[in-house]
Amino acid sequence: MSVLRFLGASAIAAAIGIPSIARAADFVPPADSLSLTPTASAAAPDAQASAQQISGVQQTSASTDQLNDSRQPSYLDAAPDAPNIHGFAEVPFKTAYVTPRGLVVENQGLVIQPVVGLVMPLDDIGPIGKVALVTGVWNSINLNQHDDFVGPWNELDYFLSISGSIDKFTGTLTYSPWFSPPHAFTIESTSDFKLGYDDTGMIMKGFAFKPYVDFFYSISGDSTVILGRHGSTYYFEFGMAPSYTWKESPDYPLTFSFPTYFSVGPKNYWDITEKSSNFGVFSTAFNVTVPLAFIPIRYGAWHADMGLQYFYLLNHSLLEAGGLASGNNNRNVLNASIGVGFNF
Repeated sequence: MSVLRFLGASAIAAAIGIPSIARAADFVPPADSLSLTPTASAAAPDAQASAQQISGVQQTSASTDQLNDSRQPSYLDAAPDAPNIHGFAEVPFKTAYVTPRGLVVENQGLVIQPVVGLVMPLDDIGPIGKVALVTGVWNSINLNQHDDFVGPWNELDYFLSISGSIDKFTGTLTYSPWFSPPHAFTIESTSDFKLGYDDTGMIMKGFAFKPYVDFFYSISGDSTVILGRHGSTYYFEFGMAPSYTWKESPDYPLTFSFPTYFSVGPKNYWDITEKSSNFGVFSTAFNVTVPLAFIPIRYGAWHADMGLQYFYLLNHSLLEAGGLASGNNNRNVLNASIGVGFNF
């Protein structure tokens, strides 16, 4: 975060620190969306073959089988199943760093926020299907920050999630500690539980509202919104993520999404003096994603995306906190982004 200007401006701010991003789950693709097959065109047999190899589907001739049998080490006979693990990476370039809670951490210069992780599908647990573990790290690199020791490296967050579905409901439980390389805040340990509903196709083919509720809990550490309580506090987020996929081009379908939400919680979450209201922030966004089908599938399933997110800071303490962190004094905040990513 842009902490040098902040620390130089206020001794109080140096004491309370600057918090971080929020739910790492916002940057993690759902486990069942990590498929390589959409970019494998029927006109590209090499891509199809690579997709089959990556997914563990081996279709070989009898002669090839015999050759493999003669060369395969005997210890592999005990593990005939193919590995069932996926990975993903995303590198967005943004005009600002605004947390999902509405804290404007940085609004000057370029902000780069890469995330990388692994997805490990697990067996069903009773009626709970699509069970998966997701783990990884998220970083924020704020080019307007010029720290003497870490330069623009502003933040590192680790996350570990477990998710599962029953019918059309999906629950995701995440634990995430947040770290500040320039020591702007002490480690913030957080968790959240998100329950979503998939209504894809109920209204029209290819469209879904995808409503959800998210319970975010700050376990310990500095306030995640600067002026609020340090740990043992929470808020709720109510939202939806409408999406529609336009398949005019089979190889380059466009997926449009319009994530929208608002947050509400106890007054001491936003301000320890409880002088603020219970409402936090309202946000809505427009995003579009397209697969990069020209990249051979053996290098993973690549995509590009761009978007524009709008925040309205309902809580006056959020406005004050943003003023301390980045000098922001406007309740209306825009954040544009463009990025590229892949999964395998």
